[in-house]
Amino acid sequence: MNNNNNKESKFREVGIDPFVLFRIFIKNWYFFVLTIVVAFVLAKMKIADTIPTFRVSSTVLIFEEEERGGNENEQLMQGLGMPAGMRNLDNQITILKSRDLTSRALGVLDFEVEYFYRASGDLIPLYHSLPIRVKKNKGADFPKGVPIDFTYLGDNSFKLKSENGNIDIQASFGDIINIGSGSITIECYNTDWFDYNPEVTLTFVFRSHVSLVRAFNNRLNVKALSNTGSVLEISLVGTNVARDVDFLNKLTEVFQALSLEKKNQEANRRIQFIENQLDGISDSLVITENQLQQFRSTHRVMNLSAQGQEIISQVSRLEEENARLKLEANYYDNLADYLQNDITGDLPLPISMGIEDPALSGLVTELADLQSQLAASGAGEMNPLQNLLSQRVGTKKNELMETLNGLRRANIIAISENQSQINRVNSQASALPVTERQLLGIERKFKLNDELYTLLLEKRAELQMQKASNRPDNEVINPANLLYAEQVAPNPRMIYFIALFLGSFIPFVLLFLKHLLNKRIHEEDLQRYNHIPVVGTIPRVKSIRSIEVLNNPDSVFAESYRIMRSRLQFITKSKKNPIILVTSAMPGDGKTVSAINLASVYSLLGKKTVLVEFDLRNPKVSKEFDVDRNKGISTYLIGRESIDNIIQETQFNNLSIVTAGPIPPNPSELAASSEAKEFFEQLRQRFEYVIVDSAPVGLISDTQNLVESADACLVVVRVKKTIKDMLGKTLSELQTNTGHSLSLIVNDVTIDTSRYGYGKKYGYIKT
Repeated sequence: MNNNNNKESKFREVGIDPFVLFRIFIKNWYFFVLTIVVAFVLAKMKIADTIPTFRVSSTVLIFEEEERGGNENEQLMQGLGMPAGMRNLDNQITILKSRDLTSRALGVLDFEVEYFYRASGDLIPLYHSLPIRVKKNKGADFPKGVPIDFTYLGDNSFKLKSENGNIDIQASFGDIINIGSGSITIECYNTDWFDYNPEVTLTFVFRSHVSLVRAFNNRLNVKALSNTGSVLEISLVGTNVARDVDFLNKLTEVFQALSLEKKNQEANRRIQFIENQLDGISDSLVITENQLQQFRSTHRVMNLSAQGQEIISQVSRLEEENARLKLEANYYDNLADYLQNDITGDLPLPISMGIEDPALSGLVTELADLQSQLAASGAGEMNPLQNLLSQRVGTKKNELMETLNGLRRANIIAISENQSQINRVNSQASALPVTERQLLGIERKFKLNDELYTLLLEKRAELQMQKASNRPDNEVINPANLLYAEQVAPNPRMIYFIALFLGSFIPFVLLFLKHLLNKRIHEEDLQRYNHIPVVGTIPRVKSIRSIEVLNNPDSVFAESYRIMRSRLQFITKSKKNPIILVTSAMPGDGKTVSAINLASVYSLLGKKTVLVEFDLRNPKVSKEFDVDRNKGISTYLIGRESIDNIIQETQFNNLSIVTAGPIPPNPSELAASSEAKEFFEQLRQRFEYVIVDSAPVGLISDTQNLVESADACLVVVRVKKTIKDMLGKTLSELQTNTGHSLSLIVNDVTIDTSRYGYGKKYGYIKT
């Protein structure tokens, strides 16, 4: 019972058989070839019609910052998932992709007039070797983004016309042409260009600076070449490759200039701080120098005594220390004002002011580093990096303020102690004569101012040398070059691959859908039932009669039934006088023709054969023979006729027929009656072969009652006619209700007989 259920599930299975699909694809190989060829032709047209797009790039080396903020900042960035050293790189990427830098580069380049030539309706960019150049004389309100066609008329004259029709002007080279609220002049560099390209239309378009910045910035791509290095790749993808090369080179040039400009600004701030100090000291130096010269001239005193020299030496040393301490105090005051009032801008390093305090220098460097990272992190309260950096900046400012307060207190104490020492030395001068004491005071002030002035001059010279040695924080390794432009579109290899894929995929899908949606059986679908033997394959023959085998026994059609007869011998060899039932899933499959011709080939073999017309509802067998149709199975089963009376001889030897008789009102009941079983046993005793033409199984149940009496059940399947579901249902029901042999007859198969060297008649012919 389980075995029958398994077989039934096989018959009812509605899946996709890969082998069946494979056979369909192989059978329709020409469809694949055709679509692939068409796809390749379209791909070639696509490649020819597409304006090439190129990628140009340049690489820039970013120098690592020499002064880092310390381990805490590195740990902070690593905790946020950023490798050490990547902060500066990310900042430089942000600067390179900024609209301000793009605007600076475009401000130097003359890109606000874009040139094209028309080819097949497309605008092809034109950059180098321009035959003309448009110069804007005044005004900025030109029609932006509107293509203006330039047509050369000869004799240095031309015509301008816009697509929207607002501009239609005829002028000559050098004329002032009013367009919009501005005016332009067109200069010609090469009139031969128009002679060489008579069918090409030259076009130019005005672009606004804002639109150019937006367009280039959107196409600009900056990325790090590796996570461990500090090399950036700057690239552009576009159709005007020469213009993109010029832009990239100008962008890197402006990027370098910006880096150097920032360093020079920092140096200038330091130099300005020194010069402000020099302005005050120089005035005091001039005054004291004049006082010293006047005193010496008036009192005729040129030099101090040895004691006075010692005193002034000590005082000069102390005054120099005092000046240094006051310079530190001035820096501390400026730094405190910066922290308390949140002043923006770069902080001067303590070392540049002569303050050599490692703790202070480290804190100032860390604060400057964190502020730089905060500026580059982007705005928004939801930005976790910005929030963490803001907290770090606040904490670092508090640490710096605490350190600064301590240094300021120490500075005040140092100044007070220094002043006390100066006062003690000055008290020693009271023992000197009055004139020498006065000279001592004047010379002391002069020497102090002179030494302080000299110190500031040295600091200024150092800063100026540092400024002169400044270099950008980056270096262009590989500038953009037209020779190394990489074509990214159209990509012939990718386009042909897509064409190959679509050329194969489209017929695959169409054939698959056709197979999936087609409810009719095809030869390939029979592979699903390969566990059921096929005893016969009947070829398609035009204009045949049902008794074709008897009329044309030498035809290919007749030979197919002889092959079927041979195969049936292996199935029925264990049966004496076998009963062979022929049925189908639905009407029109050819079961009646198959039954008639199968009985015919047995009769031609000399076997005593009877053809039973058991399709009681729609009998067709008897129409092909000259027999009495008023008596038959129906009259026998109701007891009106004996079996000998209903068996009728035909005009063909060894072939008898039992007709259906009059159509009964209860054919199913008659087929299921015990008289029907007795009827078949009577025929088995009288004939060597009993061929039964029964009703279609898929529509009515008559045949289900007959299969128990049959030794072999043949189901006729007509290609492109039988419905798949009906066939599955038929085979399932037959396999469930009988344990007898079940086989298939494939009808209406297209066979190329010429391949095998056969003609319409069975026999060898010359090919």
